Amino acid sequence: MGAYRFDNFGDLYRAAFAENDPELKQVLLEDVKTALDRWAEADRKRSTATAVPPKATRLAECTSIHRVA
Repeated sequence: MGAYRFDNFGDLYRAAFAENDPELKQVLLEDVKTALDRWAEADRKRSTATAVPPKATRLAECTSIHRVA
């Protein structure tokens, strides 16, 4: 992208869609796509790391006392 650096995604996104030069617009849009792909991958990793364990595991971890008459 050369001399163009953006502090946040919003600035990059707005610059990409406001750009009139087709070649520079394509470069900026590719940067937008790359940023979105990175975000999606990070979100996928985060959701995998915080996934709920299978039901059988959760039941085994629970402790409860049942009174039998």
